[in-house]
Amino acid sequence: MAGRRLPPSPVTKIMELDPRFAQSLVDIVAAELNKNVNITDNHGVIIASFSKERVSHIHEAAARMLISGPIREFSVTAEQEMQLKGVRQGFNVPIMTGAGCVGVIGVSGAPDTAAPYARLAAKFVEAALESNARQEKLVRALKEKEELQSILLNKMISVQEEERKKISRELHDETSQALTSIIVGLRVLSEHVHSESEREKILAMRDLAVKTLEDVHHLAVQLRPALLDDLGLVAAAQKYVENYSRQYSITVDLNVVNLSRQRFLPEIEITLYRILQEALTNIAKHAKATQVRVLLKKQRDKLVLTIKDNGIGFDDDILNGVGSDTCLGIHGMHERIALLSGEFYIDSAPGKGTVITVEIPLDRRKKTESGLGQAH
Repeated sequence: MAGRRLPPSPVTKIMELDPRFAQSLVDIVAAELNKNVNITDNHGVIIASFSKERVSHIHEAAARMLISGPIREFSVTAEQEMQLKGVRQGFNVPIMTGAGCVGVIGVSGAPDTAAPYARLAAKFVEAALESNARQEKLVRALKEKEELQSILLNKMISVQEEERKKISRELHDETSQALTSIIVGLRVLSEHVHSESEREKILAMRDLAVKTLEDVHHLAVQLRPALLDDLGLVAAAQKYVENYSRQYSITVDLNVVNLSRQRFLPEIEITLYRILQEALTNIAKHAKATQVRVLLKKQRDKLVLTIKDNGIGFDDDILNGVGSDTCLGIHGMHERIALLSGEFYIDSAPGKGTVITVEIPLDRRKKTESGLGQAH
């Protein structure tokens, strides 16, 4: 019959034993010693036992020692087994950790005979707990390191996007206006000279300024398209694909499903835009493709971007390297997607083209100190 659960000792709270972990230790110790073994928690409640029916019973002798007396080893005689609830004849040893006593382990049998086995069992359990605690500490440290790396990467991308936006605006508002003024001035000047050769020189300079203005405009769009901020991902993607096809003579079929002018979180929009930009740039540089299919769709609670080309492809093993621009670009995509708890897949084979798939959830985001949305 199970005893009444006793109140905890009025001391500083310490680590509690996990019952499943304790039971696994009992099974190991009992098998090795060929003895009946049980473990109580730091209140004297049996949480693991070779005799499973004893689990959740109060070990009255352990409970009394833990609550009222000094932490110590103790034996249970045959007479005490008859008098106290939940106890058996044997020897019991406190389980000690750096925080204090976390429970008691007992080995049944004649106390003098059981004592060395109980002490050995306690040492084993304490070593297992210490090892488990070290492992948990390492796991926590690794998790904290990963979270810190994520925060730092997030901040870096945020600062980078803000700087891109600033430079893009300066190029568009200041540099472009200055070049436009020069172009107009050169045109006016060409109409006031009398020498044909001088006029041709001035007009040649004007044509060079026009070409420079076009390059500046293209650079500003590459750095940060105004459409992305003003009209959103779909409009920016459509414009980028249009300019890309014209620049590289590669046919790009953009298919948008379940989307129109819907807006999403700024960090999601800029991430998908950068993925599209990086993937198409890699295709132009390395794939030797003539056709690209881009699918952007909303699928339930996530956005899916798929980019498929008919290029030369590559061996997936190349992704393990870090020496090529392609690999660096792919790793950069993966890092951006990971910040949003997204998924990144790439499928390629020599001669069979490449398929990149990105999935970003809309209803859950990785919590970090600073969101990419600060770049907007």
